[in-house]
Amino acid sequence: MGTEPGTARALAHKLSHGIDPDALGRDALGADIARAAEVPGPRLLEAGCVRAAYEAIAAAGERADAPDGATFVSLRAGARAAADAARVADEIGAGAGGALRAAARAWYPYAVESESRSWEAGLKAFSETCDDNADADQGLVVRAVEAAGAAAGRDDTATGRAIRVFADELKGSASAGEDLLTAWSGAVRHTAEAAPDPVFQTVVDAVHGVLTR
Repeated sequence: MGTEPGTARALAHKLSHGIDPDALGRDALGADIARAAEVPGPRLLEAGCVRAAYEAIAAAGERADAPDGATFVSLRAGARAAADAARVADEIGAGAGGALRAAARAWYPYAVESESRSWEAGLKAFSETCDDNADADQGLVVRAVEAAGAAAGRDDTATGRAIRVFADELKGSASAGEDLLTAWSGAVRHTAEAAPDPVFQTVVDAVHGVLTR
């Protein structure tokens, strides 16, 4: 086959004319390096992950050292209701935002009276922040926890203090550029020292276990 105009060989000849194969290799390598250096955006959440988190919280409540305490009974019942709500949301394709919202709303009626204001206000604020399902990324979790901390206000119960401390630490770490897992891990440790509360700690420890999977 010749190199007459219009033939495949002629087109290939024209395309390759004057191109340095070594330069092509360098360009490809440079492009690969540039892509590798790009900072990835936040991972999108999935309803299945939300469901797993609430199932883990319920299971952690079952293993707690004080299984007969009113707060742990409340935790288990609330977390199971939340897990069921997240499961339904997952099954109907509601998305992560829908699962977060449904789970939070399913839980807060189960709060015991002594912790009611913190849990109800916090979970209500959390669920309302998740109303926009289109924004269901790691940043949404941080914003929802921040809203829960603000909603707890000046509630001086152990849970109220723990929510505020955790929310502040999580927001600060995320604002400094840490990914959700790293920020969550640091907030868990800080809260255990600064505002210990067995029930709240059970919840955030269980979620941390899901985030590390």
